Amino acid sequence: MVDDPITGYSVLAYVHCKREAWLVLRRFVPEQENPYIELGRFLHRNSYKNKGYKEVELPGAKIDLIWKENNCTIVGEIKKSTRSVDGARIQLLFYLKLLKEKGINATGQILIPQERKRLTVEYDEKAEEELQKVIDELRHLQYENKPPKPVWISKCSKCGFANFCWAGE
Repeated sequence: MVDDPITGYSVLAYVHCKREAWLVLRRFVPEQENPYIELGRFLHRNSYKNKGYKEVELPGAKIDLIWKENNCTIVGEIKKSTRSVDGARIQLLFYLKLLKEKGINATGQILIPQERKRLTVEYDEKAEEELQKVIDELRHLQYENKPPKPVWISKCSKCGFANFCWAGE
């Protein structure tokens, strides 16, 4: 699984943009000086400092936060706003799947510190089917020789790959 290009980041990217997912599958890295990426790093560093273990790495995953609560393992994914909830949910499901494969049953929480929100994510049969569909589509996408054509969406203006996608446009 170590060399598998399907990662938490690729499933997140797939939900937002298939072109971004194609780039992530090939280990392209977004522009790190992008102010929105820098804001995300700042939030990760400075939120939930005294809660559990931060940046736990597994093959294919870099989990933002893990802690125990009432004898239950909680996996937290920190996001800037509720606008990124759909992708964060699939990303968390991917992490919960990896942990389940290692014998750890956990619950997920999307943590949005600026909005003081927590959204619970459960890994059940329906969620497993939804995640598997995304993984299957990513497996197909990884064998495409060319990236999907860019399609402008509102997230493009904040994306770290915008210069790649829209150069010359």
